[in-house]
Amino acid sequence: MKRIFAALLLLPALACTTPQSVPVAQNQFIMYGTADTTAAHQAVVYVTMGYGACSGTLIARDVVLTAAHCCTASASTMRVYIGNSTNSFTSELGVSVVQTHPNWDPNFEQTNNLANDICLLRLSSNAPVAVTPIPTLPSSLALTAGEVNNLPLQFVGFGLTETGASGTKLKMTQTLANICEGSSWCNVNIPNVGTTQVPPNTIGIQMNTNGGICSGDSGGPAFVTRGGVEYVAGISSFVMQNSSQQCDYFGAATKVDRFASFIADFLGNATENCSNGTDDDDDGQIDCADPDCVADPACGETSCELATQIACGASVSGTTLGAATSYTNYGNNCTGGYPMNGAENVVQVIAGVGTVVTAHLTIANASTDLDLLLVKGACDPGNCITGSLNSPGTAETLTFTMDGTEHYLFIETYQNAGQYTLQITCENEQPVPEICGNGLDDDGDGRVDCADTDCNGEPGCGPPVEDCDNGLDDDGDDAADCGDADCFGELACEIADEDCGDGIDNDYDGFVDCADVDCKSDSACNEVLLEICDNGADDDGDGRTDCADPLCRSAAQCHPGLEICNNNLDDDGDGRVDCEDADCQTFADCPDPAEDCDNGVDDSGDLNIDCVDPKCASFTPCLLQSPWTKTYDTDGCTCRTGAGSDRPSTGLMLLGLLLGLFGLFGRVRQV
Repeated sequence: MKRIFAALLLLPALACTTPQSVPVAQNQFIMYGTADTTAAHQAVVYVTMGYGACSGTLIARDVVLTAAHCCTASASTMRVYIGNSTNSFTSELGVSVVQTHPNWDPNFEQTNNLANDICLLRLSSNAPVAVTPIPTLPSSLALTAGEVNNLPLQFVGFGLTETGASGTKLKMTQTLANICEGSSWCNVNIPNVGTTQVPPNTIGIQMNTNGGICSGDSGGPAFVTRGGVEYVAGISSFVMQNSSQQCDYFGAATKVDRFASFIADFLGNATENCSNGTDDDDDGQIDCADPDCVADPACGETSCELATQIACGASVSGTTLGAATSYTNYGNNCTGGYPMNGAENVVQVIAGVGTVVTAHLTIANASTDLDLLLVKGACDPGNCITGSLNSPGTAETLTFTMDGTEHYLFIETYQNAGQYTLQITCENEQPVPEICGNGLDDDGDGRVDCADTDCNGEPGCGPPVEDCDNGLDDDGDDAADCGDADCFGELACEIADEDCGDGIDNDYDGFVDCADVDCKSDSACNEVLLEICDNGADDDGDGRTDCADPLCRSAAQCHPGLEICNNNLDDDGDGRVDCEDADCQTFADCPDPAEDCDNGVDDSGDLNIDCVDPKCASFTPCLLQSPWTKTYDTDGCTCRTGAGSDRPSTGLMLLGLLLGLFGLFGRVRQV
């Protein structure tokens, strides 16, 4: 792929080379403009420089915006004319100052480098008051990729027409076809030509019988309208030529919004310094928060901040076109001291200590010149230790051994950004440990630092956190989701319903699926509900109504509520607060309990297991399953019979728990 061979748009046209390596069609696409005599466009001016002519735009009473390749003459030899035709100009103005962009290449005729093709002229005197300057498009209203193939641009200039004539102000409209931003040249697919490269910070249009730009239009404006205001969005720069040296196929303009600071500095307007912590232009927005800084490198994420990861046996395809351009100098060890002025991508290699890694970079296009650099330690070009610097289109290879420090591969553009594939192969592959405080997923398992179970118990890493709705025991305490005390404060757990077919005690009452009264009438259980637990009636005639009936002990509305284990309150009304309550045995900040109340083991060695152990007296599932001391024949209850006619103290405690439930419902309604 070659960079575009362009014809500059001066009058007379410079002698330029046509694309010899790209076959071109013979269609003669000509300009087809219409005369522009509008009052608003009296600001579009005719610029002469002794050896040719260009177009330009008055952007202030004494400032003209044009193309840098129109500004090779001294100020004293340049003139600016106002009017609609070389035969009827109304004003002639001298030029006192010529300012091209500092990064403009003055050897452009030899290098064919038309990047930064922008120039400002200070007039010797103000333009007539009847001529209204047209503002340049600010970076806050920048042209975007989403507008390509949709946004109409109006070009105005004094250039060649389809008849070969020139010197009359014409206008034509074409649709935005391309945007190239950043610091690298961009690949553009041009109909009837193929793929070529255009300079950064340019916009493009396709040239056809709807109109185009040609010699003499250089420096002229491409207008866009935003919110009813017309702005200069582009500066006509160059076109392609066909084999007959006619303006054809593709025209390009400098993207004005990318040069807002350059223009503001020349106009004497205060501009925002994007990295000094000061509101320089007094608009209430500082540094990167100011839209003026949208294109400033200081406000974009660096290539290291955008770094991805790659492991043994993996490959990744990408492109440096449009990538960040964060780094230039890598030192003699890597690049022989040559600067890398293009965009780069960064990939961190994930492999265990002692693994021998080979990185192989294949390049998609013969003209794309990418280099592969190895940075060891912090992701900083100053830590570059070696590089593979082959000629354009040639694959790059590096082999190195992992030694416990971080290793980064920089895919850097030397010239002609483009597509690539990076393949990682490994020998003597070793496992990858998680480093628990570097903010990276070192072992590539999707979990970073303390979120990785490999870091459990490491300094600065507490116990893992329970995810309350994933069906897993995340913190390894044998309790999952709402069954874990860590989740008792979650609203979803406080109002949880019993799922009648999943084998889980979803509502934390000690009863699972069909054993829970909430499921008796469910189709999965299809049992007769003898006591309706929320109708205020003693349905089964046992003298107990609703939640006072033992058949309702597992009903949702009768649940005593959950103990929130860190609020200094007795939420479930069982006389125990926070960690003193057995319900908090799985809470992360509570000490391990002497007796785990639901594991079927005599943990405390007192010959009492789970709910039989007095230590579990405040454990809600134990309370709800504790035996009753009276058999109610009318319910068909098969519970144990004990002495006396009333329930024991556990029954009284249940009533206390019910009061806690009513309080819980009140809380839920207020959320």
